[in-house]
Amino acid sequence: MDLEFQRVLLKVQESLTSDEVQDLVFLCSDLLSLKDLSTVSSAGQLFCLLEKMNQLSREDPSLLLELLRIMKQNSLIRILTSEDYKQTDGGPLQLLYELSESICDQDLKNIKFLLLKTLSRKKLEKDTTLLQLFLDMEKEDLLGENNLDVLQKIIADINPSLEKRIIQYKTEQSLKVVFKWLGFEVLVEQDCSRNQILEGLRSLAARDHTPADCVVCCVLSHGQVEGIFGVDGEIVTFRELIETLSPNHCPSLYKKPKLFFIQACRGTDNHPAVFPQTCSEDEDALCSDAAVPRDSIPEMADYLLAMSTVPHYVSYREKGKGTWFIQSLCRSLQRLVPGGIDLLSILTQVNSDVSKKMDKSGLRKQMPRPEFTLTKRVVFPAPRTQRPLP
Repeated sequence: MDLEFQRVLLKVQESLTSDEVQDLVFLCSDLLSLKDLSTVSSAGQLFCLLEKMNQLSREDPSLLLELLRIMKQNSLIRILTSEDYKQTDGGPLQLLYELSESICDQDLKNIKFLLLKTLSRKKLEKDTTLLQLFLDMEKEDLLGENNLDVLQKIIADINPSLEKRIIQYKTEQSLKVVFKWLGFEVLVEQDCSRNQILEGLRSLAARDHTPADCVVCCVLSHGQVEGIFGVDGEIVTFRELIETLSPNHCPSLYKKPKLFFIQACRGTDNHPAVFPQTCSEDEDALCSDAAVPRDSIPEMADYLLAMSTVPHYVSYREKGKGTWFIQSLCRSLQRLVPGGIDLLSILTQVNSDVSKKMDKSGLRKQMPRPEFTLTKRVVFPAPRTQRPLP
């Protein structure tokens, strides 16, 4: 046993309140058995369990660092920080933890009321935290990594603004699952400022992509005609996005497709529907994609920039399901890749699918727009595993 590492863990343990220990236990609920969960009452007990499971050691403290990152315990992270630490995807537990941090006592009471016909009254009458309530829902198969519908309906009634986080998570999960199925190594970065977006891409460019056939970057954000916004409100132009992966910055991607999928509004206008009898009158509304600035795509080969909408217009999301563009993209990849269909043909199908959608009024539409300088067809190898559930 490493005595120095144990001293560091002791410092962490002494800095955590009992409520924070319970938060840690919740975030480990996918690793621990129900029996273990019920017996842990201190951070020390939790650390011992994780060490026995080879989930925590001086050589690899990444799990604990990730848990502390989710809990925003920056001072404790500094105690444990190592140069080799890599951020991982927190998954649904991170989402649930963040939701719990945004729910007030009255909201919790309302959530319990809405669960009266679903969970036993005995469980609901206990003085439990929202995280403990989530565990009870999971035991009753009402909550899981791909089972957030019940929670989403409840959150939509209690705090509609928080529902957006669940929809965003579902959208991210759809992309993650599909691209893993296609054989990609998936890295997720959330809530990035302008500098963090560019730094993340520079880090990607610094990697050796020699064994890879292509690279994919999916961006979910707000935007305008020229680019997308970081969480700090600063814009990253499309040119800046794609130039970071140019052969000058990443020689191992020379002559390899660099594929960008952008889910973002590109303005504030609503895209009007065009009906047959007035088609000539409104034709310009469907041709506004010509207004993209010349420098939105540099003159370099083997790029694809697939954007969710044409310039100046908004992108739409369907309540409970996510954005029209990402829904259609994931569905089309799953359906058409096994048949050997090339990527541009798949994106043409996405254009067709999204163009047929409309809002409740029937007057607002959306038109995705791929732009490319590809020099060859892009065909993803057919996965050997069964396609993911929609």
